[in-house]
Amino acid sequence: MALPLFPPRGAQGADDLRVPGASGVRIVQVALPLPLEAPLDYLAPPALAPDAQPGRRVLVPLETRRVTGVVVAVRDAPPEGSPGGLRPILRVVDTEPVISAELLSVLRELADQLLCPVGIALAAALPPGSAAQGRRTLSLTARGREALLRGAVRGPAQALLERLSRAPRSAGRGGAVRSREGQQALVRELERDGLIVRGRSEGATALAPRTVRWIALAPGVDGGTEAARLARAPRQAALLRHLEESGASPWEDLSRRFPGARALVRALRARGFVHEEEKTCEPLSLGSLLEKGGAGEGAPPELTAAQAAALRPIAQAVHGRRFERFLLHGVTGSGKTEVYLRAIAEALSAGRTALVLVPEITLTHQLLARLRGRFGDALAILHSGLRARERLAQWQRLRAGATPIALGARSALFAPLENLGLIVIDEEHDSAYKNEEGFRYHARDLAAARARSAGCPVVLGSATPALESRFAAERGEITRLVLPHRIAGRPLPAVEIVDLARERASAPRGRKLILSAPLRRALAETLAEGGQALLLLNRRGFSTRIFCFECGHAERCKHCEISLVYHAREHELRCHYCGYSITPPEACSGCGAPDTALLGIGTERLEEEVRAQFPKARTARLDRDTARRRGATETLLRDLREGALDVVVGTQMLAKGHDFPGVRLVGVVAADLALHLPDFRAAERTFQLLTQVAGRAGRGETPGRVVIQSFVPDHYAIRPVQQHDYERFYAEEIAHRAALRYPPCGRLAVAVVSGSDAGPAEEGARRLADAARAALLHHGSEAGETQGNALEVLGPAPAPLSRLRDRYRFQLLLRTASEALLLRAARALVRESTRLPSSLRTTVDVDPMNML
Repeated sequence: MALPLFPPRGAQGADDLRVPGASGVRIVQVALPLPLEAPLDYLAPPALAPDAQPGRRVLVPLETRRVTGVVVAVRDAPPEGSPGGLRPILRVVDTEPVISAELLSVLRELADQLLCPVGIALAAALPPGSAAQGRRTLSLTARGREALLRGAVRGPAQALLERLSRAPRSAGRGGAVRSREGQQALVRELERDGLIVRGRSEGATALAPRTVRWIALAPGVDGGTEAARLARAPRQAALLRHLEESGASPWEDLSRRFPGARALVRALRARGFVHEEEKTCEPLSLGSLLEKGGAGEGAPPELTAAQAAALRPIAQAVHGRRFERFLLHGVTGSGKTEVYLRAIAEALSAGRTALVLVPEITLTHQLLARLRGRFGDALAILHSGLRARERLAQWQRLRAGATPIALGARSALFAPLENLGLIVIDEEHDSAYKNEEGFRYHARDLAAARARSAGCPVVLGSATPALESRFAAERGEITRLVLPHRIAGRPLPAVEIVDLARERASAPRGRKLILSAPLRRALAETLAEGGQALLLLNRRGFSTRIFCFECGHAERCKHCEISLVYHAREHELRCHYCGYSITPPEACSGCGAPDTALLGIGTERLEEEVRAQFPKARTARLDRDTARRRGATETLLRDLREGALDVVVGTQMLAKGHDFPGVRLVGVVAADLALHLPDFRAAERTFQLLTQVAGRAGRGETPGRVVIQSFVPDHYAIRPVQQHDYERFYAEEIAHRAALRYPPCGRLAVAVVSGSDAGPAEEGARRLADAARAALLHHGSEAGETQGNALEVLGPAPAPLSRLRDRYRFQLLLRTASEALLLRAARALVRESTRLPSSLRTTVDVDPMNML
């Protein structure tokens, strides 16, 4: 996070607005969504002071611009008058807090621990669609309103004025007027006549519910009597009778029922018979966003002894209003979801609310079906797959207390749930729970902070827990609950590991080995028996690179230090980091030789191979490229669940907790793809991915099988998958971590300095390293560090991805067993980063999940 400091609090700016000392003036601290060292002080004049409360947004001046921030604290101004130099807030945006006092306190504390400016942390918690947006507007003047009431305008001008009579509208695309020249001319003419005026909205808009226009009888008007007097205006009379019989009606209903309703309403309004009302829309219900069905799953299944034993302490913590962390460690298919559902029911029975997190949007649909089946539509969903209006509507349902359950991805942790009684984090090991931009929180940490504040338990569920969670359980910091067997006595799938080195040695020379003989045989047998298969290759595209056999040149991205990936469907080479793409060259761009080849394979190439070898199989692909289309992923997963597909080829999206009873075979085409990345978590992620995807097989009545292809079949991250032996892997991996003081046996922070030129970026990183070492020397005597908890400053050195988006990257690593030492050194990095040239960007990530 780059931290260039703006002027200190109370700094003078171009705006000369000042408030003289007066009774009722208060000082508010405002956190702005900018890399500032601390919230800024502003004055709240007497007229605004009562509404400028913590958790509400305010519009404030900052230098020469206006910015929307969140009030974090309020205090009385000194009795002698306003402090000199402070500037007043301009507007209070919200009528009630958008961030509760409890969540505000939690976020301020966590932001401090993660060295994140509190304004940026709070911006992450704001509801969707509420960001500040300055826009050009058109408004109706008093003269324009009078002309409309007198019927002095007709045609398009009348339609535009009627729209503006309800509220100011955007002057841009999709607003009050489109960009066609004739309509722009109309706006200029109405503006010249003084009927409308241009303006500009400032800052964010209040989170008011969406309103619609209703038409009602004016007070004291008898619709039937007045209709009888309108014998010469039968259509107006008919509309009056309708309002008399049906009451106030939405404008949309009237316009469908009565042709020319606009003119009829205008005439009746001029007679004083009707008036307009703005009514609040009910927030979109869950059912309006989803397909029908999914409710009423019947009586809950009887719990196994292990499930009942796991549920008992969770329920006790819920009813005892006690914060406690539980690790629900169950093999794939052991019934963890049923434990979640029972725990949610316990929270609801205690009059409390529940929050359920999943790592991927695709998983919300499966869990949502289970939740709706058990609890109906009394839940809200929050994830980026919804449109902004839909997400805001779901947020408003939660804020209004209309639903006690929230389901979503990482950002659902900011849901405005009151009286929180339970937080569930499904697939808690998934790296998607770490936010990698801005406010770099991990969902586990934020969930624990919210639960501690609310007095409720957190349930972390996984078949392959993160080493941090398993290690905490070993130390007694988390209560571990075990589900050792699949439900209904179903066996775990048999796993075969294929040595690709041996397969390649026996394969015909020159033939590209994609599907080994054991995997081809297993796939043929599965299809012949009517089963389904999943094939995992955690690399999208057709081929990883174009390689020249003459000079060894590989086509690379011009903006990043990375090879371009070939995508066959678009016939282009594409960078998966910045999006740069080119048409594949006819000859090597390094030496001009025509002898180039596609090396490596991706999901597109694997899909082609499956279609060639099994042409009758119904085959589909699931990766980020195919998932871009709205609804595409849900359609594919539904087809797989309903038996409309035979083989699905995909990336790690296939491994994420899906339940497909018809899948009998899982094939892993290249198990060791990520095993040799320069990341200390590479072995852990490989084991988790293989175990998770293996767990998709055999979840129905027929036992499953798994075929894993690897060049290092005896690696300690691969061999234990054969016996589904998490504990064996954990024992070896934790020993490696302890020896090197890597998490969870130590703490890390990573700083990355980037710039358009390598030299200044490297020098900036060196200055940060020197600052961290100097801070430790200065405080070394009082810290009392020993050899065991001393802090190491490693680097700087080029980052593994040394250039991204035309910026050279250098990183340094802080490593220690002491949290206090880590934060002291990291704060020194942040302070020094503010002194670096403005052309450099610095990010400091405490407890990083991505080392690239």
